[in-house]
Amino acid sequence: MALRTLGTNATTSLSGFVVGTNDLIPADLGTINAQIRGDPPGMSFFSTTGTNRPRVNGAYVKKGWLIIPNRGSIILKDGDFVCWDTTVGWPIVVSGDAAANGPYTHT
Repeated sequence: MALRTLGTNATTSLSGFVVGTNDLIPADLGTINAQIRGDPPGMSFFSTTGTNRPRVNGAYVKKGWLIIPNRGSIILKDGDFVCWDTTVGWPIVVSGDAAANGPYTHT
């Protein structure tokens, strides 16, 4: 079987917020948008450059959309978790239901 598993190296490898709860304060929105980063232009999986990724202004739109640079956008619902890898800034979305009922640890 070719399936794989994915986890983090530590419980603090991801930072994030809950849509509809932690996205209400303008200063927090600024932090969120400053942390989410996209792919460098022309980057492929084999030319990954770690932290050398461009910031994306306005990647998260309050209570509704997450723009994943060079990939598309995701409609978010209240309760969804939007996280990002603290090293490279890549966004990760976990549904509120999965976060509440799956094997996730969060604060």
